[in-house]
Amino acid sequence: MKSSHIGIIGGGVVGLATALTLQAAGYKVTLIDKEAPGMGASFGNAGLFADYARLPFPRFSMMCKMPGMLLDKTSPLSMQGRYLPTLVPYGLEFFKACFPAKYRQGKAAMKSLQEHSRQADQQLLRITNAQDLIKSEGCLGLFSTEDGFAKAQGGDLKERREQGVNLEFLNAAQVRELEPDIADFHVGGVFYPDTRFTVSPVELSRRYALHFENNGGVILLDEVKAVLPNDDEVSVRLSNSVATYDQVVVCTGVASKEILTQLGVKMPMVSERGYHLTLDIGAKSLSRPVGWLDKSVFLTPMEDGIRLAGTAEFAFADAPLNPQRTEGMLEHAKVMLGNNPTIKSTWVGSRPSTPDTLPVIGPLEKFPRVKVAFGHGHLGLTFAAITGKLITECIQGEASSVDLKPFSASRFS
Repeated sequence: MKSSHIGIIGGGVVGLATALTLQAAGYKVTLIDKEAPGMGASFGNAGLFADYARLPFPRFSMMCKMPGMLLDKTSPLSMQGRYLPTLVPYGLEFFKACFPAKYRQGKAAMKSLQEHSRQADQQLLRITNAQDLIKSEGCLGLFSTEDGFAKAQGGDLKERREQGVNLEFLNAAQVRELEPDIADFHVGGVFYPDTRFTVSPVELSRRYALHFENNGGVILLDEVKAVLPNDDEVSVRLSNSVATYDQVVVCTGVASKEILTQLGVKMPMVSERGYHLTLDIGAKSLSRPVGWLDKSVFLTPMEDGIRLAGTAEFAFADAPLNPQRTEGMLEHAKVMLGNNPTIKSTWVGSRPSTPDTLPVIGPLEKFPRVKVAFGHGHLGLTFAAITGKLITECIQGEASSVDLKPFSASRFS
């Protein structure tokens, strides 16, 4: 085992993947979180390894739509009024990221991660014996209007294909062949045959954590109050003690912003909350994730039922669940399934969203013993393993598999 002791702050899927990769490289690793591993935003995602996600969100066309979407209570986008001041710095950086040159840079950066992500997560799944939790049935995205489908084929879907995404356009009859229990609300859609999903995001995190502990890793349930780096080590102030490490990796999602603020690093990241409902859909069944792309919701078959996940709500992480969001999502499920599903459980969690869609990965310029790995937004599960690999390369002083400049924490300074 290498002499360096690495502290990982954050027990979500990104923190777990980073801990496992460092452990496999021979480091002594301690993972710190106030909750059990995988119980934050990683608990409630749609379960997709979204290999098709290669386009940044910021575009001027999107900016033009946002005011109307915020005023429409049925749209997938909403905002808590008192969160507006927090959104101002984010909005300014979002605007900057809309310019064509920035958008092209963002596309190239996302593609660079996607090109390495599948191999990285397959390695983690193999060493943790978690392959049984992964299904390779592809993913469907449906459109409810001919106009919307046509625009997507000439726009986003065309761009994705140019980015190397394997996709097929299906008419309504072809969709019915794949998923006969989906209602005829759609005109067709896009099929991503290479996309995989997990039937239990929380069990996947538990498998990762179990392997980590069984191989000598330590999981410390405590709250991090501050990160205090110096030239030789990094101290982490906990609730009632101080722990010291050779290097520290900050992987705490939305909470990472507070840690970086304490270190004097500007980070216009926001809390973009996503919801999920676990549904009982009666005698119906699904073989793969099915999305209604006009409404930004996905139905995913999981071990405990059908998970309906999606929407984007800009709000404080600790704000109460907004019943308007869950009620609207349930109505979407009724349309998609053509029946009256019942809700078994509801959940809300905060995605750590950056203005340019790109995660923040790599060392801090002023504090090289502190590495960061957060801001993955909708793609935490998708990019967790490659993020762990990139952080491990940083700590080992190896050449990076991916150019980390687009993901630097200093890009917003």
